[in-house]
Amino acid sequence: MQINDFKYEIIHEGTITSVPGVFSASCHCGIRRFKDDISVITIPGNTVCSAVFTKNKFAAAPVLVTKRQLEKNRNINAIIINSGIANACTGPEGVKNAEETISIASNHLGIDKANIIVSSTGRIGKQLPIDKIEKGISVCSNNLKSENGHLTARAILTIDKHPKEFALKFISEGKEIMLGGIAKGSVMVEPNMATTLSFIASNINIGEKLLDEMLFECVDDTFNCISTDGCQSTNDMIVVICNGVSGAEIKGRESAIYEKFKSALHMCLENLSKKVVEDGEGATKVIEINVKGAASKKEARDIGKKIANSILFKSAMYGEDVNWGRIAAAIGSADNGIEGGRVDIYLDNILIMGKGMAKDYDEDAAFALLKERHIRFYIDLNSGNDSSRILTNDITYEYIKINALYKKQK
Repeated sequence: MQINDFKYEIIHEGTITSVPGVFSASCHCGIRRFKDDISVITIPGNTVCSAVFTKNKFAAAPVLVTKRQLEKNRNINAIIINSGIANACTGPEGVKNAEETISIASNHLGIDKANIIVSSTGRIGKQLPIDKIEKGISVCSNNLKSENGHLTARAILTIDKHPKEFALKFISEGKEIMLGGIAKGSVMVEPNMATTLSFIASNINIGEKLLDEMLFECVDDTFNCISTDGCQSTNDMIVVICNGVSGAEIKGRESAIYEKFKSALHMCLENLSKKVVEDGEGATKVIEINVKGAASKKEARDIGKKIANSILFKSAMYGEDVNWGRIAAAIGSADNGIEGGRVDIYLDNILIMGKGMAKDYDEDAAFALLKERHIRFYIDLNSGNDSSRILTNDITYEYIKINALYKKQK
């Protein structure tokens, strides 16, 4: 396949440990009743790490601690991830427990505390059981393998139904560059850098500043453009770690490999974020909302999010009802200067509202499109040249049931 004029290969059943020099292990330590609930990912040697985090004012202890770790040091050799307890809204004790997790990992892995970060997902408000955490890290530290990526992709899940994994590779100047990642998230998803976590590794050699800029730009067009329910998590983080073992190096934006790698990273993030939407709790539809003709990219995104987060719109999609008035109402509720009389709405290629008014259209054809798993809407504001694409899903009875019974997760 090709992307931006260069060939890349998607790795069949690829995952984060498809990248050379990346190892992981997962086990059940007792936080959850039955499922694996703690994971260790290691990337030995000299690395460069970059990350983005939730902007939620109640950012979890592992987010606070990992931020501090990265402010001091970007050479990260291990990530400790637990599921079942978010360690959010847990005060100073929660921070202490996140720091203690790092100390425990340091002892068992033989890695300096400065080179370790932590991440958590699960129920808010509960303290981490440090004795169980230590038991899990001890077991994992003796079972680190490059074959364990799929197990780790499952262990980081909470009420997700499916693991999210992706890997690809490409050749540049005779060197094979690889990227592999895993993610979790299906409910409480509206990243703004849901409960969304994503961990990506690569064998490229790149500087901190370049990786920071690249990750921010790629996340802005991928994870920041999805929403399953408009609820922003306390624990969101996306982490990228590069170990440089390919021998390929990005020295600056002018490097021939820069755009190639950036496109590959974007592809990886886009694939993982799409899988989060596809796994939305109880969802039967994946809905793509394309907004164009906006005065700014922000305006396009804000309007796309207004539609995506409209419970009335999402309910209509579940009911396979065109009901374009709900889309128009969502657009009109956005805080901007758009003129309703300019706006066109399309369901795929069918014009269902033109210049702010109803249009005659083939209802049978529209109904047939809404029966599909993947649905596309196009909104033309006819007010500018900027655009944005938002991915979302429908809302169903199952969503309410799953989240009402969240406490009973295994």
